[in-house]
Amino acid sequence: MGDYVMVCAIFVCLLALALIALSRPLQFLLKFCSSAILGGGLLFLGQSLGANVGLNGATIIVSGLLGVPGAAGMLLLSLLL
Repeated sequence: MGDYVMVCAIFVCLLALALIALSRPLQFLLKFCSSAILGGGLLFLGQSLGANVGLNGATIIVSGLLGVPGAAGMLLLSLLL
């Protein structure tokens, strides 16, 4: 019984350390995905309203990195150029 408790305690400590170590990258990944989804939705809306912006990997990455202002900037550039 004592060995089982010790193994469980070590496992819980290692799991806590892993979660602490991965909190920053997971937070960045979650923010990137949410920005990419919102930006992709904005680009799709702009495309349905007549803007000539293609929905492809490059535009999704730009809107994921820059967020909604980046997607709005791409829409503005497509309307001006």
